[in-house]
Order: sequence, then C-alpha cells, then structure tokens
Amino acid sequence: MTLRDGRVRVFPALALSSCLALSACSTPEPETEAESSSEHISLFWVEREARVLTLDRMFAEGDPETVVESIGEKKDRLLDSRIIREDGDGYVVELDKDEWRPEEVNLTRVDGALGDAMYLNEVTWCGETVTGEEFVDDYMEEFWETLDNHEEYTASIADYVDCGDGRP
Repeated sequence: MTLRDGRVRVFPALALSSCLALSACSTPEPETEAESSSEHISLFWVEREARVLTLDRMFAEGDPETVVESIGEKKDRLLDSRIIREDGDGYVVELDKDEWRPEEVNLTRVDGALGDAMYLNEVTWCGETVTGEEFVDDYMEEFWETLDNHEEYTASIADYVDCGDGRP
C-alpha cells in the first residue's frame, strides 16, 4: 500500500462524513400542529382592536361629543385617520378598517391617541366603573397570547366589551 493509496481511501471517507454532517444540520424540524395553524398576532393589533371596540361602546353608552372632547388635542389624530369621524348626528367610531387612513397618521400615533381616549374616559356599563385603560388592560392580561387568530380575538373582544367573559 502506498501513501497515495491511503490518501485516496481517506478522502472519500472525509467527503462522505462531511456531507452527512451538513445534511444532518440542514434537516428541518417537523412543525407541530399548533405552529402550523396559528398566525402572527401583534400585541398592538389586539390592544388597538380592544380600544376601538371599547371606544365605540363608550359612544353608544354616553355622549360621543363629551368622549371626543375629553381626549384633548390628540382627538385630531383619530379624526385625521378616520377612526373617529363626524356624521350628521355627531361623532361615530369607524369600525371598517378599510375606511381608516393610516397614511394620514401613523398607527403608533393613533395608538397613543386611543390610549389617551381610554385613560380619560370610563367604562360604566359592565358593573363597577373603571377607566377604559383599566378595562382594556384587564382584557390584555387575561387573553393576550391565548387565542390563535384575528377572528378569535375579534369575537373575544366583542364579547368582553359586551360584558361577557371574553371566551370566543
């Protein structure tokens, strides 16, 4: 056996072991059913949804003009983005997101204005009176990261705002 023959035998062995090692590293882990069926849900989306539906109920339960005026100067963000709009009878919350204009006011600034609306107004229709902020925070503590898709969150929030248990 010559040295050259030994190299020939070692080279295929090294090449084979390298290929096996690389293929073992690149083999994907199988997805679990929960990972493949859930979609990405943003914390900001859920909180915004809860705030908008709570604001809509605040308008229904009280005087929309008083609610809007209490928001102060940030109300313009909600008006410019069309989350709140004026109609013939006063103010309404626009629930159709296709009608919103996030290009007018970015959603971070809208979220700040919705936060002020919750902080400065009260939820009076579900037993003990609390600020809208506390109401939404209680929902988020209970339900954040417990549901799998936007539809479940929308149903849960609607039920919660209507004084239900929030379970879809």
